[in-house]
Amino acid sequence: MLLTWISACARASMTVAALLLALHAAAGPARLDGIQIAGHDPVDPALRRFTGKVTGVGQPDKTDRVSTLRFDPIGPDMVAPKPDELRGWRLTFIKGKLFGQTLWIEGNTPNELTVRDTDPSLAGVVEGDILMIELLDPNLIAPTSRGNDDEPQRVV
Repeated sequence: MLLTWISACARASMTVAALLLALHAAAGPARLDGIQIAGHDPVDPALRRFTGKVTGVGQPDKTDRVSTLRFDPIGPDMVAPKPDELRGWRLTFIKGKLFGQTLWIEGNTPNELTVRDTDPSLAGVVEGDILMIELLDPNLIAPTSRGNDDEPQRVV
């Protein structure tokens, strides 16, 4: 009799645990009051990416345009890039005053990058801002033909 009762309790406990696990898995995400969630256009998850933290901003030129910044790699497996390794990659700010702003890299050293002359100024970028750099397939997106950075322009 005791063995039957123990077996019934064990089955009931396992059933309750399975139901709780299913309810937890089906629950929606928790509310994130005060947190701004960022996303980006659909990209290949195997896309090469680089994340960095701004450590300084270059001097403005004669027209008060800032086109260079210094950075340190952050995140797992991030190492300083080789010179001009990031040329043609897309730069997106994911923290700071230029949050969501997209620019294109003209050249880089292991700890400094320069954006294209046709891109907006980096004025407003401060030490501590976070950036993400992605290598996009130039056959799908032409950096020079982008009209609206929210929607990639297809190259035909």
